Amino acid sequence: MNERRIARLEEQIKERLAEVLLREIADPRLGMVTITRVKLDREMVTATVSWSCLATSTGERSKQEHLLEHARGFLQREVAKALTTHKVPQLRFRYDESIEGSIRVQGILERLRKEREARGESPDPSRDPDDGPPGEAPPRPRPDPA
Repeated sequence: MNERRIARLEEQIKERLAEVLLREIADPRLGMVTITRVKLDREMVTATVSWSCLATSTGERSKQEHLLEHARGFLQREVAKALTTHKVPQLRFRYDESIEGSIRVQGILERLRKEREARGESPDPSRDPDDGPPGEAPPRPRPDPA
């Protein structure tokens, strides 16, 4: 199977899963789960579904993972209805930590910015405070009178 077709099928599976999770799963315990990526193997046997949620604790994330595993059969059937292929890949769910990591890094950067402002330092670490106000060109060096 060529790369373009695999990429199209991955996107199709991702969109269908997102739609089913948003509109068709009736379990109120299922939180705001986001499908971040689908990786289909070349033989179309397995689709690794990366997901994320805004869980506040590991226990909450574990609960969401359990709910996805419990709904796997239903989700598998819904994907099968959406695909026009002879084979339907087996869904495997994997928690995607990248969103959680980027939120954590963003929080650290925000905390550092606030600490710098509290100390009266320039909020932009790439700017030298001696360069003058933002938006103005730094002063030109004077020619050597020699």
